[in-house]
Amino acid sequence: MPDPLYSDLKMKVVAHRGYASKYPENTITALDEAVKVGAEMVEFDVQLTKDGVPIMIHDDNFKRTTGLDLNVFELNQKDLRNHIALKEVSSVEEVMVWLQGNPNVTAFVEIKQESILFHGLEKCIKALKEVCETVLSQCVLISFNPYAVEEAIKIGFHRTGWVVISYDAVGEKTARNINPNYLFADTEILPEGTGKLWVGQWDWAIYEVVLKEVACKLHLRGVDVIETKEVEKMLS
Repeated sequence: MPDPLYSDLKMKVVAHRGYASKYPENTITALDEAVKVGAEMVEFDVQLTKDGVPIMIHDDNFKRTTGLDLNVFELNQKDLRNHIALKEVSSVEEVMVWLQGNPNVTAFVEIKQESILFHGLEKCIKALKEVCETVLSQCVLISFNPYAVEEAIKIGFHRTGWVVISYDAVGEKTARNINPNYLFADTEILPEGTGKLWVGQWDWAIYEVVLKEVACKLHLRGVDVIETKEVEKMLS
């Protein structure tokens, strides 16, 4: 039976790195399982290999997620298939094929700063635009790097999001200059209290939210989207 306290709470839920609390993060399995329990929005991270191929992974090293102590920028795409431990690492092209089979799903595609520093901003955004082209309307390019978001808008991404680093005057000015579709922020950087968050044309997306009580309080502050690894729990 629905909890009456939350029955009228209409918030969108983004599966953070897929259904990452139960399945390996940033894998097609995690994305697929999130959709199976009702998610219509997923998020995944992107690094570019040595030869500039976008792949789905958060870190610039495979150690934490696969146990293999190798840097992403030391390997070409074909090298990934030579390591059994890397078999579940998918290219973003493969993720786009999956997305084509899930036309009602929106994917937040986060380009990581390590790849921007290694390959250069324009190369990273161009590579992602090319690989996302077949389902571009379903993709939202997001980044901590405001210049990456501006470049994404410039080259034709339909929707973008900026991950706010600091909730202060500088952060607000940057947000208004970029004017993305979404502003992402960690719960930890938000000011205490119940005041409304910056108002703009964007939607706020707050992570990592695993409690409905927190979601309810955020909603009262103007938040309509939460990002979580506890997908099923927050959707129920």
